[in-house]
Amino acid sequence: MQYQHSQRRVRRRSKVWLWIIVVIAGIIAGVIGGLAYRFFSITNTTPLDFVQKPFGGQRIIRILALGEDNTHKSSKTGRGLSDTIMVAAVDLDAKTVRAISIPRDTRVEVAGHGIEKINTCYSIGGPELAIEAAQAVLGVPVDYYIKTDISGLKEIVDLVGGVGIEVEKNMYYRDRRGGLYINLKKGYRHLNGDQALQYVRYRRDVMGDITRIQRQQKFLRALARHSLQKENWAKLPSIATEIYENKYVETNMNLKDIKALVELARDIPPDQMEMETVPGTPQTISGVSYWIPDLEKTAELVDMLLEPSSTHTAKTPNAKVEVLNGSGISGVAKEVADQLEKYGYVITNTGNASRFNYDSSQIIVHNGKVDGADRIAQLIGCTKIRTLDASAGSHDGPDITVIVGKDYRQN
Repeated sequence: MQYQHSQRRVRRRSKVWLWIIVVIAGIIAGVIGGLAYRFFSITNTTPLDFVQKPFGGQRIIRILALGEDNTHKSSKTGRGLSDTIMVAAVDLDAKTVRAISIPRDTRVEVAGHGIEKINTCYSIGGPELAIEAAQAVLGVPVDYYIKTDISGLKEIVDLVGGVGIEVEKNMYYRDRRGGLYINLKKGYRHLNGDQALQYVRYRRDVMGDITRIQRQQKFLRALARHSLQKENWAKLPSIATEIYENKYVETNMNLKDIKALVELARDIPPDQMEMETVPGTPQTISGVSYWIPDLEKTAELVDMLLEPSSTHTAKTPNAKVEVLNGSGISGVAKEVADQLEKYGYVITNTGNASRFNYDSSQIIVHNGKVDGADRIAQLIGCTKIRTLDASAGSHDGPDITVIVGKDYRQN
């Protein structure tokens, strides 16, 4: 009962797949010249598509983002299940992006197949059926799709030099039959591609798949932050080559559309990018576990986030932040504090850290203000976020502590 009660209130605001779309779009746009012919071949487009305005001149477009798992190896169709499903509404004039995530166990009726979980739709009927299912749940048309293969993250992680992340507990699991071996230690770790897959595939948690999905979102958020660092832009062409050759990305958008997304993403402040999850409750029907959407609340959420008539405005941050100088560079804490104040953060303290030998900046989350921390990381170019254990009790001080390291001037 406690599990169901908690699920009724879950409203995750992860910007994960939105930023993954931005990363992929940046990769593709960065290699327009050298890989144009290959792009036309893969996406079935022609140079004539670039005579028109992006997205055929539409002001508002909706994009279905799919993250495919590795079950395609045993699938009759050669397509896997959708590990992540999200619909993003992009307003090209107002320069806003908002999205709704659909839980993979959402119960839907599929034409010709009866009742299914929504994560099976891509496997059964490809992107067309996945779009139909998403439209049925949300009640709005979807114009485009972009599909990524979660297993392709291994190569991408290695190409960008690994990803730093806080491993929240010791993770050990061995499945000889399935060829899955997981052995990760608690603490901040710089994960290579193989270790990253271990991290996102681990699921021995009290809340099972729910926690695994949250862990994937946390990792993909860290990957997006790392990939968008300035020092990684030079690597994007080689990453793009890998993506093309291994077909890690599938989309019906053409190059001009994707370039428009990149330009839009650079103009949108982080607080204008919002994501919610379809509200509902878990329910077991005939021995099968489903997520049953709350239709009334879902309709309200769609009207607020995906409809062009929406008057919804992004929430301003209310996190209390302290900024500490861990680099020894005079005035750096105040400089960062002034920057964060401009974006609506409440600065409670500036000063010196306990030491001045922090090579890299880091962010410490005290009261669960993860979204606020993620936004700060984007603003100051930080890739290291550490969340303190909530079981330690409430924290009366700041919600977030920013320790400015020696790398800050380089960002």
